[in-house]
Amino acid sequence: MGEILTMHGTNLAEVDLNLLVSLQALLEERHVTRAARRVGVTQPAMSHALGRLRVVFDDALLVRSTAGLVLTQRAQALLPQLAEALSAVQSVFSPPQAQTLEALKRSFSLGLVDYSEAVLLPRLCQVLQEEAPWVQLNCRQRFTDAVGALATGELDLWLGVGPPVVPELFVQSLLTETYLCAVRRGHPLSKKRVTLKDFAQARHVQIAPGETAGGPLDTALAERGLRRHVSVRLPHFLVAPQLLRSTELVLTAPARLIRGAERSERLHVFEPPLPIKGFTLVQAWHARVHADPAHQWLRAAVASCLR
Repeated sequence: MGEILTMHGTNLAEVDLNLLVSLQALLEERHVTRAARRVGVTQPAMSHALGRLRVVFDDALLVRSTAGLVLTQRAQALLPQLAEALSAVQSVFSPPQAQTLEALKRSFSLGLVDYSEAVLLPRLCQVLQEEAPWVQLNCRQRFTDAVGALATGELDLWLGVGPPVVPELFVQSLLTETYLCAVRRGHPLSKKRVTLKDFAQARHVQIAPGETAGGPLDTALAERGLRRHVSVRLPHFLVAPQLLRSTELVLTAPARLIRGAERSERLHVFEPPLPIKGFTLVQAWHARVHADPAHQWLRAAVASCLR
């Protein structure tokens, strides 16, 4: 361990590995001019390469005879090793073998909140079932640093609002979202046009993914000198529509989530009585996976599902 790999005492870092291409041509053609033509260099350049190779291998390699140039014993032994070595080097620089989606076995970690889970996963899972049945999705909500998680591979793709702007991240906008309000059918607010005063005085459910007070609705109310009464604050949307079934609570949430629960929870849906700033959902990924074909397919599938 720790030894420098050498070839007849020569440090490989000091050897021009292009010489191996010339060596193969010389040993197979057994003619300097033909070898030069095969490699695409001049005859003097190939003669110079032969001289350098003789020094590296400490062997004549090709010697003259009445039948022309013939291989030395050392050169004869090098031929199969040389073919194997050049094949290995060629494979290093060759593009990766294309893999069909049907055979792709890979796991992707996605950073999501329940909004992006709800609007994306039902469609994306259908795409996986049809196109890439062996691909696995690991959906995560708890991570402290999205940029760091994308850089280290802890996350492959992040979906959210307003990612940090850093040079190593690529960001693609997926959809623009607005807000709607909902109450149970039969709620007093379902029987009239909801005024801003009625709305502010009602009891509300707040969805707070960061488990903090405030949000776009609260900002819009504060600009008008108003404040809503929050009876329940939740970190996710999942149970919120169920809380409306037998209460007087009002829920304000992204329109796609409200519409998704409208029928199953028998909700009365209405427009907010004041403008609320919407948001754009984006997907972000690190430069390290930007050119990866499988990752490119995943990003395209996500974008297609949300188009």
